Amino acid sequence: MAIFRRSSALLKQSFHVLWQDKQLAIFPLLSALACGAVLVSFATPIIATGLIEDISSRNGKEEITLGMKALGAGLSFLFYFVCYVVMVYFNTALVSCAMERFDGKTPTVGGGLRTANSLLPQIIGWSLLAATVGTILRMIEERVGFIGQIVVGLIGAAWSIATYFVVPVLVVERVGPTEALKRSVNVMTKSWGTALVSNIGLGLLMVLAYIAATIPAFAGLAFTIKLHHWVPIVAGGTITLVLIFLIALVTSAMQMILVAALYRFAAAGTVPAGFVESDMRAAFAPKKEKAKSTI
Repeated sequence: MAIFRRSSALLKQSFHVLWQDKQLAIFPLLSALACGAVLVSFATPIIATGLIEDISSRNGKEEITLGMKALGAGLSFLFYFVCYVVMVYFNTALVSCAMERFDGKTPTVGGGLRTANSLLPQIIGWSLLAATVGTILRMIEERVGFIGQIVVGLIGAAWSIATYFVVPVLVVERVGPTEALKRSVNVMTKSWGTALVSNIGLGLLMVLAYIAATIPAFAGLAFTIKLHHWVPIVAGGTITLVLIFLIALVTSAMQMILVAALYRFAAAGTVPAGFVESDMRAAFAPKKEKAKSTI
């Protein structure tokens, strides 16, 4: 299909932009490290809260159980909120660097971080909104049946689609969270097919890359069984883990570069440097004008 060919071409161009500025992959790395630190810092209080709640419920202490549930919900929301802030912060830095590259400039990691710092109020506002929606959907999903979970899943998918262009909107237009959501929906309507198919295409590319990355681990396992020694499986497993980590960094950076490029063309009508004009124009099918009625 033509739309899949166009999406494949856009993914290749996104990778080419990343190859020109390999330092952009540091932003997903910093995001992963920061989220890991957040997870570690929240793990102990969340686990402790769950244990106290379990012990209280077994002993019939309803007040303590309700209090622990409320505390656990509050900690979970705070965890989601902080993770959102971290991810949006570094994605904002990456998108700002991509925009500079599209303008023919040479982006720097420091410049991207400075842009993210200047947008911290918008980042916090958007993260608060996103964490609230995510928490509400998760709470509803835990309390409804199978059909309800499907409905909630569809709502979550619609939310993900609607928020696809929020980060570039924050970078370029510097608006608040609700306005950023409105603008994201507006841009998505222009790039509906290609934006979604490109995202699916990137997901399939990740799956294939992850499968290929497991080859060293399976090869190591085969040699371990044959030689009756642990060194091959440890070496193969280590190589696989490193490859998976690198794939995750590259594909995360590619995704944000592609989002920034699609937004730039849809919002400003200019072709980002590193992308082919014919592919970008083909990605946005002009809406048919309504035929004027004649009297």
